[in-house]
Amino acid sequence: MKRSEMLNQFSREHHQALVHARRIALATEADFDILRQRLLEDFVPALLDHFLKEETHLLPTTQLALTDDAARLLDEHARLRNLIDSLRHGELAALKPFGVLLADHVRFEERQLFPALDPLLSTDQSPGG
Repeated sequence: MKRSEMLNQFSREHHQALVHARRIALATEADFDILRQRLLEDFVPALLDHFLKEETHLLPTTQLALTDDAARLLDEHARLRNLIDSLRHGELAALKPFGVLLADHVRFEERQLFPALDPLLSTDQSPGG
């Protein structure tokens, strides 16, 4: 069965998230500030847009607003946003927890949420509209 184009787009974005999570995991404390700055400038705007698309297009489309998986998605998005706020305020200690949660979140979506959603989506939907 061909995977939904909506989910394919999200998966492409997930790949980039995992690349950043891996960079964080391998970073030393000496790298934290420059890595934090680069994440905030280069990655976080796209990540926040990704969250918004999942919340406004994916969940309503699949009518999952009240399920445990949807609750987990929304909770993890909120936790990641809080860590981003901490990073914006210069809290370098938030970097490693952000990377760990980001990787765990992507894996949850790819391994659990998306396989459950795929049969509910048509192959011609896109996350942007």
